Amino acid sequence: MKTMMKIHLILLSLLLVSATATGSAWALTAANTQIVNNARLTYDDGSGTPKTVNALPVVVTVTLLPGTPTVTKVADMTTNYTGPNTPLVNSFTITASNTNGPDSYSLTPAIIATTNATGASVTLTSPASPVILGATVVLGGSTATVLVVPADGNAADNQVNGIAQNDWIVVNGDTTHPRQVSAISDNAAGTSTITLASALASGIPGVGVLVAEQQTVTVTVLSGTITTAGTNIVITKQLTIASTTDPTKTANTSLTPTTDTYTSGLATLAKYVRNVTAVPTMTGTGTKYTYNLIDYWPSGITAKPGEVLEYILVANNSGSASVSAAAITDTLPTTYVSLKTGAYTGSTDFTYYNESNVASYLTAASGDDAATYASPTLTINVGTGATFGAGGNIAAGATVRVLYRVTVNP
Repeated sequence: MKTMMKIHLILLSLLLVSATATGSAWALTAANTQIVNNARLTYDDGSGTPKTVNALPVVVTVTLLPGTPTVTKVADMTTNYTGPNTPLVNSFTITASNTNGPDSYSLTPAIIATTNATGASVTLTSPASPVILGATVVLGGSTATVLVVPADGNAADNQVNGIAQNDWIVVNGDTTHPRQVSAISDNAAGTSTITLASALASGIPGVGVLVAEQQTVTVTVLSGTITTAGTNIVITKQLTIASTTDPTKTANTSLTPTTDTYTSGLATLAKYVRNVTAVPTMTGTGTKYTYNLIDYWPSGITAKPGEVLEYILVANNSGSASVSAAAITDTLPTTYVSLKTGAYTGSTDFTYYNESNVASYLTAASGDDAATYASPTLTINVGTGATFGAGGNIAAGATVRVLYRVTVNP
């Protein structure tokens, strides 16, 4: 045989350039990771000196594997209906999941059902749709505060697979303990690092687990116009998030939709009277109103000149929310009656019973309390917080009362 040229061809195993722990078992391979295949030829050409020839490296970039994201509502909301299109702002959290890199997602809020209102609407407040959620995987050498991850090949954007400083991330699906990113080391090749503002609750993460960005989404709901005052408006809605890369990867909150409740106040006012002097037990007509063991009537009471009548004004809120700026006015027919001053405790002119049936005594003078009489009009600001200048609030289900007396003119 001719002098044999011993040729030894060694083909190296595939290496993840970004991996420092050879032989690790990967649960995921991050998108944008570079897989480098290096090969070399060693041989003896007969000179007795070993020779080596290296092939040009072959680089394969891992592509995105779209996944179904997760979306959860934060809380149901309740507010008082204050007029057409009363706003409420709701929050949702969205998290990348079952993916290996940054993806773009569309956000679509929608109303499922509306009760007791017309024209309700919902709009996306922030962020704008579509939104990008970053994602990568953990490599060996990570700690509870510094995650070693594959470089994404772009060191100029100060992001690693879409994850940047101040973002919130979820590690290994632990959505109840998101962590904020305090710093990024973004390298073009090899590995990069993600530093967390606080240590992971679960300690050092395993190699190959997902690091996924989480964001808060806000939507604004407008109540529309209430149909029946005093009854709640209830608006049920959902948020849908879908990968724009693969629209089949879609999630929504249809199983746990958000419920917005708009409560509504509904006040009524009733007026009753009794004859105080002539026949205190006189029976009128209609359905009587009894307060403090005294009967008052909506009609049928008679009186002679010089006799005293006592009126009771009853304001009730039968709605599901408080009413505000509550004020009672009554115009006296001064041709026939005159306000009887000094008729109540401390020579006061009116008695006011608040929501707790606690009495206070007011005067007809202007500016000293919540009552004023400027003939022929009596004005009493009522409810919690009422002052001379403004009416107060009457809570849902609460009642306030005003009593005053007049003398029938001769």
